Amino acid sequence: MRMAFVSSFGLGNGMTSCRNNVRTRCEFSLFHHQKNVGGQFRQVPSTRVRMCESAETEKPQESVTESSPKSKRVAPTVPQGFTPPEPRTFFVRPDQFLNVITGSVGSAMRLYSGALVSGYSLGIADGKITESSSSLPMKRPEQPLEVYEFEACPFCRKVREALTILDLDVYIYPTPKNGVRFRPLVENLGGKQQFPYLVDPNTGFADYESSKIVEYLFNTYGDGNVPLGLRLGAVTTLSSGLATLPRSGRGASRAGSKVVFPEFPLELWSYEPSPFCKIPREALCELELPYLLHNTARGSVKRAELKERVGRFQVPYLEDPNTGVKMFESADIVKYLYDTYGENAPGATAELPEEFSMIAPKLPTEN
Repeated sequence: MRMAFVSSFGLGNGMTSCRNNVRTRCEFSLFHHQKNVGGQFRQVPSTRVRMCESAETEKPQESVTESSPKSKRVAPTVPQGFTPPEPRTFFVRPDQFLNVITGSVGSAMRLYSGALVSGYSLGIADGKITESSSSLPMKRPEQPLEVYEFEACPFCRKVREALTILDLDVYIYPTPKNGVRFRPLVENLGGKQQFPYLVDPNTGFADYESSKIVEYLFNTYGDGNVPLGLRLGAVTTLSSGLATLPRSGRGASRAGSKVVFPEFPLELWSYEPSPFCKIPREALCELELPYLLHNTARGSVKRAELKERVGRFQVPYLEDPNTGVKMFESADIVKYLYDTYGENAPGATAELPEEFSMIAPKLPTEN
C-alpha cells in the first residue's frame, strides 16, 4: 500500500499530474523502444505512428496541435571561454556550503542509504585497504535499466537507493513538473503519468510502484534480500519524503520556459547519498537532460574503472557527448549545464523538436 505524502512543493503519492491538458495530436516514432501492451512489454515496429486522443471535459494542450510550429533541433554549444575546472578533493566553495549542508541533512534522514554496495567488505591488498562486495556482481544486466523519475520525489529516491546498492547503471529520463520531453512518453508506455516508472529492457519488466520495483531489483540483480531501510513501508516513505525537504523542492519542477534539448544522454558518475552528487542531479532533472548514471557507492567496481578512465576517483564526474566536455566539481557542473542547456543558452526553445518526440535517447555506443 502506498502512503500519501505531500511536501511543500506539492507531491502526493509519489505522483504529479499534468492531466489538465490533453494531447489532441501526436506523431512519434519508436525505433528503439518497447511498449506496454495489455500488461505485456512488447517491441513496437520501427514505423511512425499517429495517435489521436480526446477528452470529455479537459482542455486541449495548445502546444501540440496541427497549427503549432515545428521546432528544429539546435545543437548545444559550449559557453564562450569555458574551461573545465581542476578537480579538488573535498573542496567546498563558500557559496556552496548551504547546498552541501542541506544535501547532507537529507541523506542523514535516510541514514545514508546507498552509501555502500550490497555485501560491502573491507580487505587489505599490497598493504592498502581495499573495498569490495562479497555478493556482487551476481547477475549483471546486458543493457542499462531505464528509469523515468524526478529528483525530489521520495518514491523515486527509494528506487535510486536500490540501484546504487546493487551497483547498477541506469538511464535516467527526468520528468519534472511541467516537463515536456519524457512525461508524455511515460503515459504512452504505461498508461499514466506516475513516477517512478522503471523499464528493464533485459527482461521486459515495467512498473510504477516503488516497493514492487525495489523488490524486483533485489530479486533479479541481488540476493533477494531487500535492505531493512527499503522495506519499512510507511517509515521508508516518510523518511524519504523528509529527506527532500531540506532542498526546498530542487529537482521537482522544470527550470524556465525554454531549454536546449540534446541529442544524446549525458553521463554522470555519482552515488545517491553524496551531497556533492545531488546538486548536479537536481540540475539535470530541472533541465530535462537525460543521462546515463554510473552508480559508484563504496565497494563499487566502477570506482576503479573511473580512476583508470580519468586518472583519479572523484565524484560527481560528468561527460557530455553532445559537446565533448568532461569535468569534475559539482558547482561548476551545474553552471555548465545551465549555461549550455538553460533558457538563456543559444538555441533554447519551449517546443520539443519533433524528432525527439516520444523517444528515449541512448548513447551511440556504450563506453
